[in-house]
Amino acid sequence: MPKNSTTGIIFVNPNEYFQGAVSGAVANLRLQVSEHAQHYLVQLLGHFITTENLVPTDAEGNPADTLTQQLAIALEQVKAEQRAQRLRQLGDYSLYIAGFFSDSLSRKLVDVDYYIGMGCAAYENVAALEEKKYRSELFLELARKFPKFVEILAQISEETGFNPDSHRDLLRVYDLWLKTGAKKFANQLVKAGINPSLPLKKTGSEDS
Repeated sequence: MPKNSTTGIIFVNPNEYFQGAVSGAVANLRLQVSEHAQHYLVQLLGHFITTENLVPTDAEGNPADTLTQQLAIALEQVKAEQRAQRLRQLGDYSLYIAGFFSDSLSRKLVDVDYYIGMGCAAYENVAALEEKKYRSELFLELARKFPKFVEILAQISEETGFNPDSHRDLLRVYDLWLKTGAKKFANQLVKAGINPSLPLKKTGSEDS
């Protein structure tokens, strides 16, 4: 990476940005949300900022285009741990799409209520499969307050000016910045409200 490629850019870990966005939305909407749930939303947003993670796949890596396909894949899992993982992915995907793409869904046959119903059911099943109490309680909260969490993501989407097309463009810009470190991509992210952070490189004897 060129030495001057990041000149003038203040770098902040994306999770720090999402933490502020989530806590701000919770406060603005005056919602009662646990710290664990807020942290989960931050991790979810960090996960989906990578373009590839927006496309669910089956065991062979083929795209699972519909929620029904994703549910079928989850129910096919023999081991409870794998089933829980797939159901959690379904819940995460449903929550993210319902929150960030609700305007787009309103123009389709499958509307936001369908995503809310599927996501809520998925998280409820994850809660039932979880052996650890604190994780079971987390997914129960996600299920029972699913529409509220959709509202939180929608607020973040609105405040950052995201829409389906521009958001996909932003994800691509982020991927390109990670791969190239180019200043122009960093500048675009900063304008969108995301100040990216690269991992610190080892120096001196640590590189040898």
